[in-house]
Amino acid sequence: MPESMVMPRVSVVVPCHNYERYLDDALGSALGQEGVDLDVTIVDDASTDDSPAIARRWAEVDPRVRVVTHATNRGHIDTFNHALESATAPYVVKLDPDDLLTPGSLWRAARAMRENSRLAFVYGRSLYFRGDPPQAPRRRVVTTEAWTGEEWIWRRARGGINVIRQPEVMIRRSALEEVGGHRPEIPEASDYHLWLRLATVGDIARIGGAVQGLYRVHPQSMQHTLHAGIVRDLRARATAFELFLDERGHLVDDAAEVGRRIRLTLAREAVFHALDAFDGARASSAPVDELRALAVELDRRVCRTRRWHELEHRIAAGKETPTPRRSPSRLARQAHWNHHLHWMWRYQR
Repeated sequence: MPESMVMPRVSVVVPCHNYERYLDDALGSALGQEGVDLDVTIVDDASTDDSPAIARRWAEVDPRVRVVTHATNRGHIDTFNHALESATAPYVVKLDPDDLLTPGSLWRAARAMRENSRLAFVYGRSLYFRGDPPQAPRRRVVTTEAWTGEEWIWRRARGGINVIRQPEVMIRRSALEEVGGHRPEIPEASDYHLWLRLATVGDIARIGGAVQGLYRVHPQSMQHTLHAGIVRDLRARATAFELFLDERGHLVDDAAEVGRRIRLTLAREAVFHALDAFDGARASSAPVDELRALAVELDRRVCRTRRWHELEHRIAAGKETPTPRRSPSRLARQAHWNHHLHWMWRYQR
């Protein structure tokens, strides 16, 4: 039978620790996918709530579900890797138990992977939400745009941010086996580091015109716990790139220039966040001094930029004094809304 007539095999792996409140919804969003030959493995990291019982109930009623439990808590990095290693299909999706897949997302991603054997991974758009999950908008036209891994790495160096959240990415298992899983040295940016490493062994594609995942924001999510704090986040991204270039820079043309580019990008972002604190009358409570010091540490070239001189002027005027509302520089920043979204929209593809 031609491959095009056989449903693509996909493994969804779900690392879980104390997520009884959301686990049913996550598993339902995976097992309800159509057009793929699916298996789901839940790796429970010694949860103390009802998560293991919920997982076992799913396994009892659906033969596609398998449950693996840790006798003792091994932490999120080890659990992530154990979950990824449990995949048996050619294509792998890691679904955090507080996130959701949208209808058709696995088929769209698997089709892109099947049509282009050079892809190491494919991702798409994810929606943030709080409370009840939103209805993903339906699109008639779905597009796929691909880049070489090197082109994609350069886009990350120019944009700085991690454009992938998690539920919207599908990885080719052979590529994952080649580069390995998450690294414990950078728990806050282990996924960012993984995407960069994967980009050295294949091309990267992005699905447009459809929402691929729903990313839940809540007080217990890593965005609010482990990954909280802009200074820590900037340092983690810088470290992820540095570690990546140390390990696999020999596979990237002009790796030294890539390193210089990402450091300057993140230094400029640090300055922007410091200025944003003045714009919002939060300078007295925001880590303005830490952001300023980090910017210099990352790349002293930032001291020659217009925004750096504006920041120095604002600090000299006093942190209790907000930026004037009609300040041209403030209006320019507000026109872009903020640095994160400006660069995300420019470099996400």
